[in-house]
Amino acid sequence: MEGNLNTIPLAELLELIHTSRRSGVLEVKVDYLPLALRFAAGEVVGAAILDWEGLEALFTFPLHPQEGPFRFQPGPAPQEKPLMPFSALLGEWARVNDEWDRFRTLVDSPSRVLEAIRPKPPLEVFQGGKSVRAAAKAWGVPLLIAMERAYMGVREGDLYPLRRYAWYALRIKYQGRRGKTLEEFGQLQALLDGTRNLGEVIAAGVPLDLVRRYLVQALSSGELAPPGRGWLLRDLTWELEKAEGA
Repeated sequence: MEGNLNTIPLAELLELIHTSRRSGVLEVKVDYLPLALRFAAGEVVGAAILDWEGLEALFTFPLHPQEGPFRFQPGPAPQEKPLMPFSALLGEWARVNDEWDRFRTLVDSPSRVLEAIRPKPPLEVFQGGKSVRAAAKAWGVPLLIAMERAYMGVREGDLYPLRRYAWYALRIKYQGRRGKTLEEFGQLQALLDGTRNLGEVIAAGVPLDLVRRYLVQALSSGELAPPGRGWLLRDLTWELEKAEGA
């Protein structure tokens, strides 16, 4: 079974698989963002955006996209427990989607680096500049909780978004894209040699949006496959969405 979400909404597609008690893998792609869902007898037992797995990854994926290709590949039922009861999963997915939309009005992605203006607890973790993802790790809390704290901190004037992202620290080497000439990214070719990080590449004059578009395309195509590529692609697509809507 395959098609496009412009003919059957994702929520309805999930309900169809659930009510027919199908087992297998549903692959969905919205713009450059892929999602793989594993079903066992109609229940969702696994979810992943590339190498980012689990409910945290699933709930960052849009539940109501306007379009995007999908394919369901039937298979044997995995011997795994449901992530959540199906109806509860859809309800929580919708709720968390709404929360992400609200928090991202002030903080475009968890990779955004914030600085503490008034370092009162627990926001002192941002002193010197830290991304929301790094803060979540330091606090030992789920990413959504860290994002809420960051949102409140920016709203109250305790935190200030800096003009950089956690992925600025990445060092990558330009590989080209499977025989295709990338005229759009030609400016990057000489600079992405693995000797400098992306922050240094941007400081050298390469536009931020150009670097971001290259990363999104390279991660989505599999040309780049660093550890953490799933959450990195999610953050980058969020940032692109916010930049294009600005």
